[in-house]
Amino acid sequence: MAVPAHGVHPTGWHLDDVGRAAARAGAGRLEVGASIGALVSSTEPKAMQTAEAIAERWSTGVLADDRLREAVRPWIGPGYRALVHRYLRGEAQEGWEPHDEVAARVNEAVEGAVTAADGGPVVVVSHGLALALHLGDRLGADFDRESFWSGLAFPDAWALDADDVLHRSLARSPIT
Repeated sequence: MAVPAHGVHPTGWHLDDVGRAAARAGAGRLEVGASIGALVSSTEPKAMQTAEAIAERWSTGVLADDRLREAVRPWIGPGYRALVHRYLRGEAQEGWEPHDEVAARVNEAVEGAVTAADGGPVVVVSHGLALALHLGDRLGADFDRESFWSGLAFPDAWALDADDVLHRSLARSPIT
């Protein structure tokens, strides 16, 4: 989870020590096999810090891609969650980036990462709204964007397999 900074738009927020520790722990629990073929991240600081933790754990580099940034929206504050639900149901919101534009740019970034991975696993570090819109576009009308977004944890990881089946992809924490 990023730390809200007074007067700073959420696109500029960073992870705190707890967030960085959670990113490192999550990186160690990713179910990706023996290695990562491509690790691509939104350029927003909180995403890059998460991707850097993954890169360190998996000894790989990070490809920064601005197309993976969060959906443009003018603010976060009281009433935000209600507007998000309406937005994810397909209602245009004044000042919010159109759904088709978000889905198209995220899809381009993901397809580029798949090509770069050359058959290896792809890890995408992005944001809830952007991913919900991308997955809704990719998986079709039966995909519940609202439930996906509402159910996201911090941190979280999801896998989309070759059959377009989406499932949570974090191994359980070892019992200590």
